[in-house]
Amino acid sequence: MRATLRALREPRYAALSALMVLVALVCVGAGTWQIVRFADKVTANDALRANAHRPPVAVTNVLPLVGKPAPSTDSVRYRTVTATGRYDDTERSLVRLRTVKGIDGDLLLTPFVTKDGVLLVVRGLYHTGPDTNPPPPSAPPGRLTIRARVETSEADRDSAAQVAKGSVLSINAPAQAAHLHAAVFDGYVELLPHQPGTDGLIAIPAPSLSNPAGGAVEPQHFAYIIQWYLFAVLALAAPFAMIRADRRERVASGAPATQAETPRTDAERRAAKLADRYGRASR
Repeated sequence: MRATLRALREPRYAALSALMVLVALVCVGAGTWQIVRFADKVTANDALRANAHRPPVAVTNVLPLVGKPAPSTDSVRYRTVTATGRYDDTERSLVRLRTVKGIDGDLLLTPFVTKDGVLLVVRGLYHTGPDTNPPPPSAPPGRLTIRARVETSEADRDSAAQVAKGSVLSINAPAQAAHLHAAVFDGYVELLPHQPGTDGLIAIPAPSLSNPAGGAVEPQHFAYIIQWYLFAVLALAAPFAMIRADRRERVASGAPATQAETPRTDAERRAAKLADRYGRASR
């Protein structure tokens, strides 16, 4: 062990050791970051699963109006809410390029006017065949009560001016508030099956709760933690492994095990050769 520690002072081993310490620090940092991500993912998944199983409440208890302080995504997403009002079918939009149950189409977004503000309601997926293009089904008239699942407002611009009239590319609540010139709830909802307004549309299925926050699953983050810390250990072990490999190669070739062990005089070199020769004979 002492010989190995002496060898670490040699220039090439010292440079390798410094480099591997730096690599190990980077790996430890990455592993620690994965611990934080793992904890955040567990927290987010637990919150979303709890939201999905909470009893329905009025939408005013969950979503604020645009311009008010917004709650965290994990506190409102997948909550079931109720609202009473009427559909404004004259301001409906098609949210382009969406997929539901493997079927491509457009989401039919219709404002739902309540006494507290306008709620953006996704009634379902509007899908047309290759040979037909029927108009989207109209919303039912009159005063209605609906039950729906909350989603947070999409951050992307709706690009209403860049696509066909009556179409948008995202469900952006602040942009809708500007279009409608009205107080709009900061988020949107997806109608639950068999609610008023779902007829003639493909219903939006309930979200999968196996990994509701999306992205890498929890075990994958845990595997990343182990991986990065293992890389750190391997980096720190690399200089020792290199010294040991070099010593074996030197011994096999009859050279001194390390530069530190090189004899300084002719007499010492001859003594080393004799010791090596007789040592091998005795074995």
